[in-house]
Amino acid sequence: MNKRQIQKQKTRGIILQTAKSCFKKNGFLKTTTSEIASKSKVAHGTLFLHFKSKDVLIIEILDSEMDKISKQIFQIINESNDFELLLSRYLDFLQEREDIFAILAREMPFYSSELRRKILFRESIIRSHFHKAISEGIKSGKFRKINITPALNFLFGTFNYYLSLKPIFVKEGSVIGKFKESIISTFMEFIS
Repeated sequence: MNKRQIQKQKTRGIILQTAKSCFKKNGFLKTTTSEIASKSKVAHGTLFLHFKSKDVLIIEILDSEMDKISKQIFQIINESNDFELLLSRYLDFLQEREDIFAILAREMPFYSSELRRKILFRESIIRSHFHKAISEGIKSGKFRKINITPALNFLFGTFNYYLSLKPIFVKEGSVIGKFKESIISTFMEFIS
């Protein structure tokens, strides 16, 4: 890479980090591209050279986060197919990034239909890993025969419920941390 390409990549990284920080603080809806550009110390137009829109920036941040957990989940399934470990690691992932995912859960109904569709598509990739793990558990006799899709709707709905109502459930700290063991034990009891 030449100097210009290196600088361009560095600027892009700064914009992504700044946007993530702004989103955590103000939410996706209240954060403006001009605020991100200003805090990144770049011209507003420069931000748009790297990202066509705020939605594209949001999706890139989510893709980065979801890619990390998708790889972990895939590894767990291939190495041990331990569903309880899979669920625990996913909850750890949500807890580590709870600020972003709580905002996402609260604001999702207000996003454009296109942005909601893109976000839900990314979640469906994670769900497919869970679906595979439960399906394998059913085939091996480890889990009882259940309709997996509604079970996963229940599970992911539970995540979103706690995340979207985080301020009601916890004053400080993690809502996922508070309910992690309960979520795991309830769902494992349901499928076993």
